[in-house]
Amino acid sequence: MVASRASPHRLAALLIANRRWLVIGMLLALHAAMVAERGSVLQRLLLLSHFGFFLVWQPFFAAERELKIFSVILLLGITGATLFFLPAWLIVLWMLVLLGILGGRVFMAQADDRNRFYLVAFMYVLTLLLLWVVPSLLLQEREVPVVVGRFAREFLPLVLVLLAFLPRPAEEHVAQVFDFFYALLVFQLGMMIVLGSIVVMRFTGAPYVNAVIITLFGTALALFMFGALWNPMRGFGGLRTYFSVYLMSVGLPFELWMRRVAELAETEGDSRRFLEMSLGEMTGFAWMRGVTWKSPEGEGSFGERTQYVSRYSYHSLEIAFYTKMLLSPALLLHMRLLAQVVGEFYEGKRREAMLRRNAYLQAMHETGARLTHDVKNLLQSLYTLTSMAPKGESDQYTALLQRQLPQLTKRLQLTLDKLRSPELATGDLPVRATAWWAEVERRLSGSDVVLDGRITADGSIPATLFDSFIENGVENARAKRADDAAVRISIRFVFDAGLAELSVCDTGKAVPEAMAHRLFREPIERGGGLGIGLYHLGQLAQAAGYRVMLARNVDGRVCLSMLKRDEPAPPSAGKG
Repeated sequence: MVASRASPHRLAALLIANRRWLVIGMLLALHAAMVAERGSVLQRLLLLSHFGFFLVWQPFFAAERELKIFSVILLLGITGATLFFLPAWLIVLWMLVLLGILGGRVFMAQADDRNRFYLVAFMYVLTLLLLWVVPSLLLQEREVPVVVGRFAREFLPLVLVLLAFLPRPAEEHVAQVFDFFYALLVFQLGMMIVLGSIVVMRFTGAPYVNAVIITLFGTALALFMFGALWNPMRGFGGLRTYFSVYLMSVGLPFELWMRRVAELAETEGDSRRFLEMSLGEMTGFAWMRGVTWKSPEGEGSFGERTQYVSRYSYHSLEIAFYTKMLLSPALLLHMRLLAQVVGEFYEGKRREAMLRRNAYLQAMHETGARLTHDVKNLLQSLYTLTSMAPKGESDQYTALLQRQLPQLTKRLQLTLDKLRSPELATGDLPVRATAWWAEVERRLSGSDVVLDGRITADGSIPATLFDSFIENGVENARAKRADDAAVRISIRFVFDAGLAELSVCDTGKAVPEAMAHRLFREPIERGGGLGIGLYHLGQLAQAAGYRVMLARNVDGRVCLSMLKRDEPAPPSAGKG
């Protein structure tokens, strides 16, 4: 059973490998049938052999394909009727069809050497048709010159010997290298030559051979002129330009619709309204009856639904066009292009809206993180104040509260201002450098933090920014004590004319190199500190004109610094 199933495939592979001999056998059988006595049994047998070779060689279906019963009955019926009646016009028509098939293979060949095989076969069939078949069968004339008739009967088959030596055409995928358009053009050209020769012969009274020559020269001249107009050397684009424009538009207002969709894409920001308006423009086409769509934002429809529907899907959009007729392949191609244009614009609108939402959410996230950071600093300040409260009454602690609580109130007011208008930059609290450093010393006196202040000139500083820097730096340094209790923390403040520098140092381990270059530039997801607080601190410092950096980063000496240096003014030019 397995061997019986595999035998057709082996036979098909053998036929494909020897397709050259099938073509030669097909043409030899055709030639023998045409020169045999008309209506004889020999002619019928030779034509039957010719049809058999053709069925095995034909480029439309694979050779291993199994024919259905209906197809076999229809094929046998047509072949039997043709062989029984042998009408001359049907034989001529068949040879024209064979010319078209061979012509389709000639123009589709990929290499020049493989192109010659079918070109020789094509020229042979055309010569046999014009010099022998048409005058002997269709016109039933014997006035063809003896030399021409003898050449067609006896010497023309010698041309087929060339087919045995020319390179074999590559036909592993036979059904995929046939062009119907070229075949149709060749068939019409052959029909025009045959009918034109008969018309010239009847109209002028010239012999058939002369009529064929006149028709061939006339056809060649017409083709030459058409080729010159199709692709001229200079000047206008030629007929091919207008033909291409027609194929691209199919005679429809395609450009107007594209212009309207482009205008909608520029003016309409809402993706759903753009989709509705652009599809509404398509309902103006003559063949359109309705359209439906389905998208993540909903679904809708225009017009009515018919039995002819074309469905397309691009990204997350599904479109169905309902027409009053079955669309041709050209219209289907254009409808696919139109649907793709709408789908791409619609997806772009959805992505644009998504980017806007993401930007809004990112702004909310950054605002919330910044406010959380400010509230955390305020709570830390309150914790410091409460931790310093004595058990009994103390005038010194009361004075400290009187000084600190107004500052905390102002910082809370700034936080509320940020919450109301996060997009607006809020000002910082300007405080004299000496007063601010005195408050730092008073606040951190008695703690484990070493303070070093060098103030040679007085001036204003952003108190909130400086407090945030100290609180973040001290908090990150204290986090290192979880691993090493011997870590010491120091704060150094230098304020001079044109220079303001604040540093927080510790004796812990150095910050990893992969993390050091990211400090103050982007949030760092790390539970042990050095994360989002320093990132927002860097943003605030940059807005205030300060530069924050990791000044030293070695084991035993890690320093975070905030620096602002005023550049000296250039000297003015003296008057000469």
